[in-house]
Amino acid sequence: MTTHDDSLALPKASLPIGLVILSLAAAVFLATGAYMAFFYAPSERIMGFIQKIFYFHVPAAWMMLLSVPLMAVGSIGYLITRRNVWDRISDAAVELAILFGVLVLVTGPLWGRKAWGVYWVWDVRLTSSLVLVLTLVACKIVRNYAGPSAKQVAAGLSVLAVLNAVFVWVSVDIWRGTHPPKLVATLEPRMKQTFWLCVLAFHLAYLALLWTRLRFGRLQDTLDELRNRWIAGARP
Repeated sequence: MTTHDDSLALPKASLPIGLVILSLAAAVFLATGAYMAFFYAPSERIMGFIQKIFYFHVPAAWMMLLSVPLMAVGSIGYLITRRNVWDRISDAAVELAILFGVLVLVTGPLWGRKAWGVYWVWDVRLTSSLVLVLTLVACKIVRNYAGPSAKQVAAGLSVLAVLNAVFVWVSVDIWRGTHPPKLVATLEPRMKQTFWLCVLAFHLAYLALLWTRLRFGRLQDTLDELRNRWIAGARP
């Protein structure tokens, strides 16, 4: 089945002013959040300095979980409309979900080494997060290498990823394993201020990365279409 092209016009070489402002804001808030995490927020009494990973681990997990339903919406939107814009949204979302998911899997064991004495335990919540990231990687691999049916298969995997993401979210409250419960409401005021500023910073960074990736995807689609037309026109 053919797809609908949104436009064959190449994106402007200069960056949109909105993207520039958003990127600068994200950089400023990320730098401010890092400063507050290490120099403003007090160290936790039991965990000490290593607890400061919390300010980056939790926002990264939220961005991963935010990206999964966006990926599914993009996949389903493409299957219904066959418009490339939906496919670009899905592709960008899965890449960002993997990016933030890897950050979660890196920062989590660093905290765990201090809390448990080992980098990893097969806790339900930890294992489900790992499975989610592996599912996202599978979605990306399928999109790139599964041939003509790639986007349909990726859409099915995206639905599975959404179910997994919901499981990861609710497991924090349901299973009382080694992973700590939700602690935001119990934070000391300076910790809470730092945490929410980091959450804002990660949201801004996510939006800036998403916007950039969508621009790149549009450029890539346009170049592919122009190349295909040139090849078709060059045939005898």
